[in-house]
Amino acid sequence: MLRKIRITLATLVFIGITALFLDFTGTLHHWLGWLAKIQFMPALLATNIVIGSILLFATVLFGRVYCSVICPLGIMQDIISWFASKRKGGKFRFSFSPEKKWIRYGVLALFFVAFVFGASAVVSILEPYSSFGRIAQNFLSPIYIGINNILAYIAERMGSYAFYEKEIWIKSGLTLGITIATFVAIAYLAWKNGRTYCNTICPVGTFLGLVSKNAIFNISINEEKCNGCGLCGKSCKAACIDTQNHSIDYSRCVVCGDCLDNCKKTLCRGNIPP
Repeated sequence: MLRKIRITLATLVFIGITALFLDFTGTLHHWLGWLAKIQFMPALLATNIVIGSILLFATVLFGRVYCSVICPLGIMQDIISWFASKRKGGKFRFSFSPEKKWIRYGVLALFFVAFVFGASAVVSILEPYSSFGRIAQNFLSPIYIGINNILAYIAERMGSYAFYEKEIWIKSGLTLGITIATFVAIAYLAWKNGRTYCNTICPVGTFLGLVSKNAIFNISINEEKCNGCGLCGKSCKAACIDTQNHSIDYSRCVVCGDCLDNCKKTLCRGNIPP
């Protein structure tokens, strides 16, 4: 049930956020603008204490739900990984990987220094919401506007002005290059190993990982009932379940629910059995 709820909410958020980036009329911002406001970095930059506190409190309670339900870049990785699973032998294609602390905390330190000293270009490249925004606007927006222009042409010939043409702007070469490099890197890692980018490079993920280490409702393994099948670890796209030692790296767990969905006997959430 947890996994189904997560997928439903993540799908709705992803569609809404993508629509916000593609909408050039401003109409959707009246209805869906709040989706941008609940993103971690936009809330931080806007000094929105209420939203920031809610996100951190949710992380303290349940772990990195922000990464699996709210962050569009994280959801995009899940979509790519899902397609890869259809081509690479199913959902049980993952394995435990030790945390690469020097990368995680090195990138977090770089992000913090860049943020403090106002290096907005570096912050924008590393920040997940900005990265997804560039991908949506550079790759999807021209397609969206192109379809709109075709509909506007057809509607005009029928005497209707329900649509109007919009000029397609190509971003600068530098911006386009950064977008392509970002997408290729994230897509490759997601295709190969699921949430590698999210749990190794993303500074927001690393920061929330520090908070989620002691989350109240973390997933735990009942060693007495575990039969050693390893399905929980093989289905963990965060590569954070060490089945041999019956341990979970909670700083990298994104609360996707895949392990709970594949092991209904030995895993539980907090002190509450599934």
